[in-house]
Amino acid sequence: MKNTERPVEKRSHNRLQVKDGVYAIINYKPTIFGQIINISKDGMAVCYSSNGQQLSVPSELDVFIMDSNFYIEKIQIKIISDFEIGDKSPFSSQKNRRRCFQFGEMKSSQHFQLDYLLQNYTLDSEE
Repeated sequence: MKNTERPVEKRSHNRLQVKDGVYAIINYKPTIFGQIINISKDGMAVCYSSNGQQLSVPSELDVFIMDSNFYIEKIQIKIISDFEIGDKSPFSSQKNRRRCFQFGEMKSSQHFQLDYLLQNYTLDSEE
C-alpha cells in the first residue's frame, strides 16, 4: 500500500521567484557569489559555480542587486543544504551548485530591506 500523505512543509512563508540581477555573497574568502533563485522572509536558495574547492561554512551573507545601491550586509544564516545541480561540461572544472539558507535573527533595518526586496524584486505567480 502506498503512502499518500504529503510531506509536512517546514517553511513558515512561501518562497518567491526572484527577478534577474539579485545576488548573494555566500563566501567571503575566497569571495563567491551566486544568483538568488527564490526567497522568503525565512530563507532563500542561491545558485553558484564551484571549482571543487571546499568553501567555509559562513554564519552570515550579503545580498545585493546588480546596477543598484541596494545592499543588505551580514544577514545571519544557517546552511540547510548544498548540492550539485544540472550537467557540467566535460571541458570545465566548474560545477553548478545550489545552496539553501535559513535566515537567523535580523536587525530591524535588515527586515525593512528584505521586505523591500520581496515587494519589488520578486515575481508574481502570474508572471
